[in-house]
Amino acid sequence: MAYEEKAGDLSVFKNDRKEKDTHPDYRIVGTGLDGKKIKGALWLKKDRSGKTYMSGKIEVDDYVKKSDADDSFSGSRQGSMAGSGRDDPFGDDSSIPF
Repeated sequence: MAYEEKAGDLSVFKNDRKEKDTHPDYRIVGTGLDGKKIKGALWLKKDRSGKTYMSGKIEVDDYVKKSDADDSFSGSRQGSMAGSGRDDPFGDDSSIPF
């Protein structure tokens, strides 16, 4: 029987393509509680006492593949964060090395 991803499931992968300190140490893929695909990133950080912790960010993965999109989307990103101009590590996938 094939693996079936359920709502709330996620996987974390080490980012083997990290080239800069600002690139995430890990990437997240999964399904949100509402059933929508999610993606994210985790960074390893240290607090003032030197203890290591992870800091991260997740968002809905609203990328529409060109083959899946109708003519009105033309294979582009959609959603509130796309093209918002905010300093967001997920706003432009070309800056994420995975």
